[in-house]
Amino acid sequence: MANYATHMIFFTRKLQDGVQDDSGWPRLAGKEWKRRAKIYRRYVTVISPMLPTDVIRLCHETLHDAVVQSVEQAPGTLTLLMDASGALGGFRGHRVRLVFEGVRRRVPARSLVGRWWLYQEPHHCSRARFIACTV
Repeated sequence: MANYATHMIFFTRKLQDGVQDDSGWPRLAGKEWKRRAKIYRRYVTVISPMLPTDVIRLCHETLHDAVVQSVEQAPGTLTLLMDASGALGGFRGHRVRLVFEGVRRRVPARSLVGRWWLYQEPHHCSRARFIACTV
């Protein structure tokens, strides 16, 4: 399996907050969002041959608006169980287990439960792995 890690470069929290109507800059943020989305689509096309099929599937089907149901963390591994019953993508109506391997720091797991999954960005990395399965 190819290795990679995820972190947001294109769709940042600041930009997500900016596109909200009450941000004070939604129009400008919207333009920036569209610009970054175009670059992101080209970027994903280039790196897709290096990504595991689970990652490509997650990017195409998305978990947008899924909710973190539970989190488990063991040394080097983070597992999220996602409730995608209200998700907008291809996983809608399912529960999805996401397993991140090669995690080097503890994640405040309890704070993730109940949170919404908005976007994903794959980035190739030599020290982390990812597995996704529908349960």
